[in-house]
Amino acid sequence: MKVTIKDIARMCGVSVTTVSRVLNNKTESIGKDTVVRIRKKIEELGYRPNSVARSMITGRSHTVGLVVPDVRNPFFSELARGVEDFMNEREYGVFLCNTDSSLDKERQYIDLLKGKFTDGIIFTTQNKNELGQYFGNFIMHDFPVVLIERYIDGMDAVPGIYVDNRGGAEKLCDFIIGKGHRGIACIAGPFLTTNARLRLEGYKDSLRKHGIAVDDRLIIESNYRYSGGYRAMRELLEQQKGRFTAVFACNDMMAYGAYKALEEEGLPVPEAMSLAGFDNIKFPEVLRPRITSVDLPAYEMGGKAAEMLCAIMKKQKLSELRYEYDLEVIDKGSVAEPL
Repeated sequence: MKVTIKDIARMCGVSVTTVSRVLNNKTESIGKDTVVRIRKKIEELGYRPNSVARSMITGRSHTVGLVVPDVRNPFFSELARGVEDFMNEREYGVFLCNTDSSLDKERQYIDLLKGKFTDGIIFTTQNKNELGQYFGNFIMHDFPVVLIERYIDGMDAVPGIYVDNRGGAEKLCDFIIGKGHRGIACIAGPFLTTNARLRLEGYKDSLRKHGIAVDDRLIIESNYRYSGGYRAMRELLEQQKGRFTAVFACNDMMAYGAYKALEEEGLPVPEAMSLAGFDNIKFPEVLRPRITSVDLPAYEMGGKAAEMLCAIMKKQKLSELRYEYDLEVIDKGSVAEPL
């Protein structure tokens, strides 16, 4: 038989309000012996509060939403873990939403989550202007939102956690050029996302800085996925082979796809072709060499976004609306001097 808060109150000879205060750790006005007696009875009967009923009373669900474009990407898995660990320590659950990089699914999750199903949202979005009205509704109704990794143009009032994508890409391409490469192909992410555009700009910044002309034939827009990296690498080899000796894939998943295509063509990395990625994801160490990359602190970013969201939910004033991590290149041996 299911035990209710009224049963606990009756068994302990106290009011329902007193039991409720003990459950919510608001025991300042309650005697120590009474608190001990109530907690002992709660543990003895295995009572668990009805979260739905509690949320109806308090107006809070103790749940936050986390919206990511592709949970299969280890970067977002690690980011989600950072959010979850921080929130779980504060007795919050995390409702994970995977959009498959679909704007329609993003809208659906926004509509679902803004109906007070959650107390706040951490969001990694595609950058389309039409989404501005959806986030505008959040801001208008003072709903706690934190953007992470990708921002929306013209919405600087929304707090967010970011990285220096442009600077990180420039550093990586500087590293590749420092090895002696002049022809460097770029497998870019989808241009509708801010981070893809910024990484491409960092690539171009580096080329220009070193007096290398930007060749648009060596730039292919892809989808941040393994399959996209594979297809882009095949296209480059079929149409532009001989024009480049190194490849910068704008995330590690595409770099792994490119690695597979190079392997199939009998072009070992880095002996025949240098290859670098972006994210430094925690991927099984099955490749030799591992792929040189730019390190994004995914777990730390998730925790930082969760910390920021908690502050907003508590109505605390943020010291800064935007937090940005500097990035460093991690040399794993997949970039070498050209033959």
